[in-house]
Amino acid sequence: MEKKINMRLLAVFLLLFAVYAFSEDSEPDIFVVPDVLKDNVAFWKQIYTEVSLSEGLIHDRDYPLVIYKRISLEERPGGSASRYSESRKSHIADCIRNLETRPESTWTDEEKSYLAIFKQHAPEGALAGASERVRFQLGQKERFRQGLERSNAYIDTIRIIFANYGVPQRIAYLPHVESSFNYESYSKVGAAGLWQFMRSTGKLFLHINYLVDERRDPILSTVAAARLLSANYRELGAWPLAITAYNHGVNGMKHAVNLTGSRDISVILKNYSSPSFQFASKNFYACFLAASDIAMHSSEYFDDLHPEKKIAFKNVKLPSYTRPSVLCRYLNVPIDVLREFNPALRPVVFSQQKQIPADYVIRIPNDIAPASMEKQLAAIPDSLKSEEPERSGYYTVQQDDNLYGIASRFRVSITMLSEENNINRKNRIYEGQVLRIPQTGKSAEAVVASAATPVESQSPAPEPSAVPVEKTAEVSAPAVVAEAVKPAVLTAPVKTGKSAAVAAVKQEITKIFKGRKAETAQAAKPAQAIAPPSSLVALSDTLKEIALASADTVTQIPKWKKPNIFPKFDVDVYNLELTLSPDGATAVIHVSVDETIGHYADWLGIPTYRIRQVNHMGGRSDIKINSSLKIPTEQPMLDKMVKTRLEYHMALEEDFYGRYKVTDIKQHTIKRGENLWYICNGADPIPMWLFKKYNKQLDLALLVPGTNVWIPVAEEKTETEIHEEADSYGAIYPAYQAPHESSNCHKFYLMP
Repeated sequence: MEKKINMRLLAVFLLLFAVYAFSEDSEPDIFVVPDVLKDNVAFWKQIYTEVSLSEGLIHDRDYPLVIYKRISLEERPGGSASRYSESRKSHIADCIRNLETRPESTWTDEEKSYLAIFKQHAPEGALAGASERVRFQLGQKERFRQGLERSNAYIDTIRIIFANYGVPQRIAYLPHVESSFNYESYSKVGAAGLWQFMRSTGKLFLHINYLVDERRDPILSTVAAARLLSANYRELGAWPLAITAYNHGVNGMKHAVNLTGSRDISVILKNYSSPSFQFASKNFYACFLAASDIAMHSSEYFDDLHPEKKIAFKNVKLPSYTRPSVLCRYLNVPIDVLREFNPALRPVVFSQQKQIPADYVIRIPNDIAPASMEKQLAAIPDSLKSEEPERSGYYTVQQDDNLYGIASRFRVSITMLSEENNINRKNRIYEGQVLRIPQTGKSAEAVVASAATPVESQSPAPEPSAVPVEKTAEVSAPAVVAEAVKPAVLTAPVKTGKSAAVAAVKQEITKIFKGRKAETAQAAKPAQAIAPPSSLVALSDTLKEIALASADTVTQIPKWKKPNIFPKFDVDVYNLELTLSPDGATAVIHVSVDETIGHYADWLGIPTYRIRQVNHMGGRSDIKINSSLKIPTEQPMLDKMVKTRLEYHMALEEDFYGRYKVTDIKQHTIKRGENLWYICNGADPIPMWLFKKYNKQLDLALLVPGTNVWIPVAEEKTETEIHEEADSYGAIYPAYQAPHESSNCHKFYLMP
């Protein structure tokens, strides 16, 4: 026993020694500010400590201390902040263009003042092309202050993890640049968490799926960041390059080293040019130097900081698949606390009460953690947990559908269906929406059989009720269903041969993919002036009204008219259909936005070379949007791919709309040299799927000069907006827990 204690003390001593060995004070020569970046570092210090979020600087991209104007977004005359800043930037660019092209005698006083500013901070001859270098930078003062306060909760843990991986301690301040130490941070293009991992990079080190996204966990993502940074250093041999590679990619920086013949960041910044090595990548190291210096001397820049307390928690591994509400009940932990201390669980886990996977390690704060969490988890009855994951199906809402009819079709309760999809007065179903169909103890085969049964013979499953419901006059459910729902069975978008083997695969896909109206079926009109059937009596008036209301219709908008798009998932944006070969050995899919061969391999659970072999592709061959691609189709693999592919796109949209809103739409004419990547990765980047959503009529693989497109402008929601939307779930119907543990109802039901 004494030997074990001595070994632990030795391990702690060695770890503390490593932290000291890599302390900030021991790194004076690693992070010297090179002359080429001194103006950039000074500029970013000004942005981080002097310019507020309601202000911005209009400046020269290459000579950032050439600051033409400081503008206030609060004092704009009207319209969106982005449109106002763009108009001011364009005006100043026009003034600079006049300085470049017109005689001095025609210059206005305003133009002369800009020239004087330019000469103070830019070399002679740099005015040529300056009108194309004008950019706007929003201030970050309040955000940086918040980051300093947040960082206190994690900084010591980050330092210990970095010491373990040999990463210099100063790099622990890098999240000030990436996320302001906000683990809920999410970028427009899909980077998430404290360390802003993109999904493709994050999956190298972390678990990312529809339920769990470890990029959002500050501790697990820090381990991933340490592994990535140390790997970058091993490849590049210099920490300034390793940090820059965190933004630009290790292969991009290796290319820069090969072209310039140098590992000196100054030489690379002066001499390296690449279409992808633009302002963000060129300034990333300068941002780090500025942010880390401010953080190390925070009292010189900010007064009255209120550091957040350090986090302390206990871990426990879940023995079974369990819903959050059940965990909270048996561990006596508030749901908000469970959500806060387990940020890797995606919001959908809590909003739809999805099962948390077995073997998942949850955290409970020390001050409220039960003495024996394992014992209390073991006390959860079998009826409230499972050894296998639940299997949700999906259905695409059609014109004239209503919630009652869909619940009837799949034999689920209206309450469960509405809860599963967060349906309420503000969030009604709409045409094209993908609904998740909860499984309630039935096998998947039973659900498929139910979906194929003529609708007239079905009614929704009984609603859970806390109190007895008085009998009332009834109207037969089949009559209502016949009027309210189209008599279409669930049909997958799969084209096949006629073999029995293929039919089996088709049926398996059918039960997890979207519904389509049969070509020969005609849509029936929604029910009118019909009394509600008995299955609706137990519902509140509000939920009853929602259940019988027809789906909102998405109007087809002419391509010349500005689109008005729902900020919700739209399956028609993605070409998710597939065609099975006659023997069922392969299937043909069409590449959709934001998909790669790596995605397909991951969803199928096979190496990428198998997909390349089937398609006779070389190791460096690329795929293009809308192009056809063969994939192997062993049945379990195909099941997983169809569902995971859909959930991947759903997660991208859910995460984006959770943090951003579209505030404006601009019309743009494609110019020579522009392509999809250029449009979506410009000064104000947007995800490709969002561009596709606003330009459904276009083939993104065939964007040619002269094509008119709509470009949505997205702005981050305020914290108030984000919290109000999060709180809206359950606000319409108060939550109700089934009173008897022996109940077969596993859901956290909405009170009727």
